[in-house]
Amino acid sequence: MVTLHSYVLRELLKTFGLALATLSVLFTMGGGLYNVVRYEGVSAADVFGFLPLLIPIVITLTMPMAALFAATMVYGRLAADNELTACRAAGINIHRLFLSAMLLSVFVAAFSLLLGSFVIPGFMQRLDNFARNNLRDLVAQQLQYKGFIHRGRSDEDRYTITAERVQGVSEAALREKQFEVAAGLHYLLITNATFLHVGKAGDLVRFAVAEHVLCAFDTRVAPLEVTVHVRHGQDFEVGKRASEIEQQQIGPMAVPLPTPFRLTTADLRSLFYWRRVPWDCPRLKNDLQGFLGDLTRQCFGTYAADHLRDGKTLRLRDEYDQEFRVTAASFEPGRNGLTLTKARVEVQSPKQPAPTRYEAERLDLVPLPAPTGRPLVEMRLAQTPGQDVLEFRPLGKGYGEPRHKDKLTLDRITMPAEVLRDVADVTPAMVLDPNTPIDTHPQLGDRRVSLQKSAARLDRQLVATINFRLGYTASVLVTLLMGAALGVLFRGARALAAFALALAPFFSVLIVLVLARQLTEDEHAFGLGPLVTWGGLVLVLLTDGVVLRLGVRR
Repeated sequence: MVTLHSYVLRELLKTFGLALATLSVLFTMGGGLYNVVRYEGVSAADVFGFLPLLIPIVITLTMPMAALFAATMVYGRLAADNELTACRAAGINIHRLFLSAMLLSVFVAAFSLLLGSFVIPGFMQRLDNFARNNLRDLVAQQLQYKGFIHRGRSDEDRYTITAERVQGVSEAALREKQFEVAAGLHYLLITNATFLHVGKAGDLVRFAVAEHVLCAFDTRVAPLEVTVHVRHGQDFEVGKRASEIEQQQIGPMAVPLPTPFRLTTADLRSLFYWRRVPWDCPRLKNDLQGFLGDLTRQCFGTYAADHLRDGKTLRLRDEYDQEFRVTAASFEPGRNGLTLTKARVEVQSPKQPAPTRYEAERLDLVPLPAPTGRPLVEMRLAQTPGQDVLEFRPLGKGYGEPRHKDKLTLDRITMPAEVLRDVADVTPAMVLDPNTPIDTHPQLGDRRVSLQKSAARLDRQLVATINFRLGYTASVLVTLLMGAALGVLFRGARALAAFALALAPFFSVLIVLVLARQLTEDEHAFGLGPLVTWGGLVLVLLTDGVVLRLGVRR
């Protein structure tokens, strides 16, 4: 039996290796062509650059199909050559010869689980970052071969850039013109460039032309930054006079190129973690931070209103330990915060004996978003038709004549500690829990409900992705046995016959897995998805037993 098992396993591995190599080359070339079409201008050199990342992904995906084809063909040839008949004549139980197929299925399943769930997602993330790291080449390719770059849908602003010629710039020329040269800093020279900005309604907003445009792409920072150096140009903006540009630098401008977050680029460990802690998932994290920031601004508005009511004084401090004492005749919620009328602000600095006073007919208290650090508040004093912004500076024992200003901004004011304590008690888990009450305005309450729906949808997608990934890996264990049995029954010794027979169990299981994934993501059929996934695989396993019992004589 050791000799027989070694013989069958050797044939299986040989056929499996050849099939895997063929399918990998086929799908890798297809994947490369797909990326060329997707990025519209990726050169052949770029394709060969990301092939080392694409090949392991394709190998992992095609291994189950290659193993199934190998099992069907090898056992079909054993049946067609009457080798199984010879084994029966020698008194050997034919079912024991399927041990080699089971060993191959275990190896393929373990390999697919390890790479597909823990290694390949990292490769897919690196492929998704391809556009960011090669933005200069993508721009150059599109301008060179298409002649233009167009961005924007019909329902939003549209931008079109054209160029007569694009070319790289040598390091010697850059140093001669005193431009920085460093790794990660790429330059592109555009000759006779035009820029067209069309609004949502199809009306012309801006048109600009330039004889030379030097674009610097700095990939050393995130997000990527682009600096544009324009020479000998003209700028035409609707409603304004045309301006001549002799030499001008625009930027650096951040060009965020975030790839859409996809669960397929996450490893299995992260998927299970996000099921327990959904607020750490990138798909929800930014929205939750935005909600908590808006909640902070709402709490500040309530805090400020309570302290300004009935002529009371609102006291705030800035980062330099200056105290701001604010009073107002009235206030009302504004677009970005609180709008005060007939406001008065006294700024007491530790270095001055008397405060500086500001008076304005209108003052906006605007809480600012704080991606990092402590949230800040701005006071924006604005001129009205009846009164300027007045600034009274201390002079001796009194105040001199006021300075008149059209507007004034007092910034770097820190959020009161009481507000931060109230918001700190609200955790992301509480926001996503419908049973936890949080005092919010109606608009913010609607956002919270939307976040809860997004969290529920994310949970269904996580369950669907986990079950699909594990089900696809486990399907090898049941389909290889089915393929080997079909090969024996139909004597699929020829490649085409073996391939056709292998397609039956492969696509049957694949259809079941796709259907189960769709059911899991559906809100009304969420519970059926996992049952269909694992129930379908168990049904295939039972079918294997019936086929082996009734179709393959021992």
